[in-house]
Amino acid sequence: MVMRYKAGPELGVIEVHTTDEGGHSTEFWAKRCIEKMIHVSDDAPEEIKKQVQTYKDNIEKLIELYMQNAIKSDRITINNQLDKAGLKEAADLIRKL
Repeated sequence: MVMRYKAGPELGVIEVHTTDEGGHSTEFWAKRCIEKMIHVSDDAPEEIKKQVQTYKDNIEKLIELYMQNAIKSDRITINNQLDKAGLKEAADLIRKL
């Protein structure tokens, strides 16, 4: 669910995105990142808009891939730390995520 509120020139647009029983996906965060990074004017020629959209799509996929790799790397670190602390069951749960 997305809620928007136009707060005025000082704050801009405030958005709230909610989920059920979990955090947002890497796809969600990659899309938010691209929205902040790349813009094209409404007045731009259609060919330029198409090129920008293709570029945005490619960069979004790249960001998503690196985010997924970062998550996997962090889980490996957490898993290893839990294992070293003798918390084998907790480590196994993290490994299964």
